[in-house]
Amino acid sequence: MPLANLQEYWSRNIARYIPFYSDTFTRDRFSQIFWILHLKTMSTRNTNPTTRLQRVSCFLDYINSKFLDYFIPDEHICVDESTIKFKGRISFITYNPKKPTKWGIRVYTLADSKIGYICCILPYYGSLTTELLVRPDLPVSSRIPIYLYTMLLENIPCAQRHHIYTDRYYTSYVLAQELAKLKCNITGTILTNRKELPMEIIKLNFSKKTTVAYQRDITLLLGWKDKRIVTCLTTRGDTRMSTVKRITRGGVEIMVKKPNIVLNYIKYMGGVDRADQYASTYCVLRKLLK
Repeated sequence: MPLANLQEYWSRNIARYIPFYSDTFTRDRFSQIFWILHLKTMSTRNTNPTTRLQRVSCFLDYINSKFLDYFIPDEHICVDESTIKFKGRISFITYNPKKPTKWGIRVYTLADSKIGYICCILPYYGSLTTELLVRPDLPVSSRIPIYLYTMLLENIPCAQRHHIYTDRYYTSYVLAQELAKLKCNITGTILTNRKELPMEIIKLNFSKKTTVAYQRDITLLLGWKDKRIVTCLTTRGDTRMSTVKRITRGGVEIMVKKPNIVLNYIKYMGGVDRADQYASTYCVLRKLLK
């Protein structure tokens, strides 16, 4: 519900009145909390590098514990990284020139695919982040989705048969096998240099629009070429195609065939991006009291 400023959420104007906020607490009380909110101050004598976690760990742990108290995600969930814009001086700031938000704090996020509700988060603190993750015998790119999904299962013990969507940074055959043990399916694009992939997928050479698929246990690898080669891995899907409409650059509508795996990936992978879009409408700047 993006409005012009914070005070508008308590407006009594008939066109802008939202009873939820005024029924929860008063505007002055919210402004007071918003004004004096700060992180825990650590002793300067402590030079342990884990102090960067101790400053915010209690706050973030509380946030994580409350996410699933008010919402249970649907069957389709997705894992992606979110960047909180920040240009201050911290040791774990990240820079990615290919992202819209180039400088910021990276947060690995598990969200509901349909509405973008965030279920679990894992902030990136540099090398200290890997110490928090489960399964040290696996690659970091596989440990992150497993860690986030394990947090989901701890809060919702009866949850199972979720379908998780990941991009090519996380997707691997090893991750698919580990999630299958947790009764979770996976679909995602995959890099062809991942381990355990057949040589036919690694050296794909299409001369025209076509599809190639390979089955291994419950895992299906699919290579499809439209404008470029797209390689996908899934544990819940088949090689069937669907006809969809495409609008070319000249505004002409054409009908093309796409694999259902690719269509589902496009449909359900944008949950974290949708959450970032919602969050961008809110201003986090505050008056400071030092």
